[in-house]
Amino acid sequence: MHESGIIYKAYENDGVAFPTDHTGAIEGQPVCRYWTSRQVFDVEDKFNAFNQYTDTPVGTFWCTARVESSPSGTFSTSIGIPYVQAKWFRGRDTRERTKSGCPDESCCRRPPRGLAEAWAGRAWPSARAHSHLLAALPPGAFPGVDDTEVYRFLESHSG
Repeated sequence: MHESGIIYKAYENDGVAFPTDHTGAIEGQPVCRYWTSRQVFDVEDKFNAFNQYTDTPVGTFWCTARVESSPSGTFSTSIGIPYVQAKWFRGRDTRERTKSGCPDESCCRRPPRGLAEAWAGRAWPSARAHSHLLAALPPGAFPGVDDTEVYRFLESHSG
């Protein structure tokens, strides 16, 4: 996954619900901001694996992720398994845990009410198109733009 939150490559064989477009494709889709593959970008120690449990509508998953840099940006590589299989993996004793309600838009697709009230209609962001992005852009007033990230940026720089 790219640091912007967009899936580059993914594979699922354990029932986790990846976001999909209308054709069922997952590449080019934004992943939940509470999943390990996105949370890893916010950890202090970028040199070690980051482990986390994530409660989802289809069950709890244990995942591990690492961050790698490339000329195309920073990416996370992660693997995950259902909770009951975590006993076989190093890092299973992590205390890191989040909850994801995705694909419900109230989980992380819509900005928190306070940020939206303060900034909706007052920002006009422009998404940078990635050359790999052949899938349809996510819907919204500004396709390809994460409103929550824009509003948090504006909030952090407001007087």
